[in-house]
Amino acid sequence: MGDIFAEQLVKRKKKPSEQFLKYALTALVVVFALGGLFVNGILVYLALALAIACYFIFPRFNVEYEYSYVNGEFDVDVIYSMQKRKKKEAFNLQDVDCVALYGNPALAPYQTGYTVTDYSAFDASKPPYVIVKGSEKRLIYMQIEDPTILTDMKRRLQRKFCEN
Repeated sequence: MGDIFAEQLVKRKKKPSEQFLKYALTALVVVFALGGLFVNGILVYLALALAIACYFIFPRFNVEYEYSYVNGEFDVDVIYSMQKRKKKEAFNLQDVDCVALYGNPALAPYQTGYTVTDYSAFDASKPPYVIVKGSEKRLIYMQIEDPTILTDMKRRLQRKFCEN
């Protein structure tokens, strides 16, 4: 049987808190700049420092995840503002205890004491798949929609892959 290779790109929806933070930081830069011009000159330096901080913070609000799947191994990369790529995680399906859609009753035993790592789109209309790594006590949320990946996962994890 041949090798299976698939990639999927998932664009994360923006959180309302991120949008608020973006507007609040922009407003602070403007207030400090105007305050520096009319009240105290040192506020201009504070506005400049805050503007430089915004330059590094704002790209973190535009996030995409790229899943690379090769023969049962996942690589997850995060892409900030379609420019900067960072490798987040790599894991093998052999280390997985269970895979199911979010809300599936098969995930009930894994709800307490597990940490959550979310690589999904934050879209309520599309529930993510939850990958349980019991050895690390972690739940990994991924927005897997590629039929090639899902078919191979079902084949490799026959008893651990729960549908519906």
